[in-house]
Amino acid sequence: MKILIISGFLGAGKTTFIKAMSNTLNRDFVILENEYASLNVDEDILKKESGLNVWELTEKCICCSGKTDFALNILTIANSIAPEHLIVEPTGVGYLSKVINNISQIEYEQIEMLAPITIIDPNRFFHHIEEYRDLLTDQIKCADTIILSKCDKSVGVDIESVVSAIKAINGDANIISKHYGNLPQASWEEFLLRKRDGSIEIPEVKEETEFESISVPSAELPSIGELVFFLEDLIRKRYGNIIRAKGTIEISDTLVRFDISDGNYAISQAYPSSKKGCVFIGDDIKTGDLRIKLLPISLEHPSFGILRKAANR
Repeated sequence: MKILIISGFLGAGKTTFIKAMSNTLNRDFVILENEYASLNVDEDILKKESGLNVWELTEKCICCSGKTDFALNILTIANSIAPEHLIVEPTGVGYLSKVINNISQIEYEQIEMLAPITIIDPNRFFHHIEEYRDLLTDQIKCADTIILSKCDKSVGVDIESVVSAIKAINGDANIISKHYGNLPQASWEEFLLRKRDGSIEIPEVKEETEFESISVPSAELPSIGELVFFLEDLIRKRYGNIIRAKGTIEISDTLVRFDISDGNYAISQAYPSSKKGCVFIGDDIKTGDLRIKLLPISLEHPSFGILRKAANR
């Protein structure tokens, strides 16, 4: 799992940028949002408008008071959902250096941090740097890429002066001063390939189709109707090119078996002694999407803090 931190001060446009990234790239994304308040409004924006898998950690700041919960939650997502990419959106008042340090404590072969991004609203930059110098300086200094947001609208400040001020804080940063909506596909791809040392990972080129097998234990769905919709989505390749799938799912305390082959599916009641779990065979499988769909709605644990999947509404 690769982790991309998208930082930025309150109102800079982090959520809008994440939505644009999702719309541009076909990737297995999971979003972990840290909202300092108990109510997370942005999760609705990401979930409803982009269909992203959004998890929220509320009421604690992941760079300080909630750092232990944050680390445990990342490990939970990595081990239970295993998405290709985890996008971390810290609260706008979080120090990027502390978030990076907290993640670095749990990095191992299955978890790798990418080069962080900071979003800056040029219209409010000089006001924010004057009022919150330490915080904004930290968010700029620790980022690999600085993106100026809202440049598609009327900007009431000289962009070059903003760029010069940012360079004075972080002369090595890659600064994107034109609106990111005009970025080519390759630039978006690079955000997910750039490592913290600045190097670009060269993606593997598959010379032939390699089928993979994905297992999801303890699968659950709320109703038979949801199961039918899910199976229809499987056939329509919503979860990748799945050529074969079967399993036993718990629905309202009843075990139900399904089987997919050659674009057709069958549903039957399973024996009470059947073991829950599903197997999916194919290629380009969206593993994270599958596991989030079939796992229980919450991954909460008494020692983990509040980690919830944004439910469909």
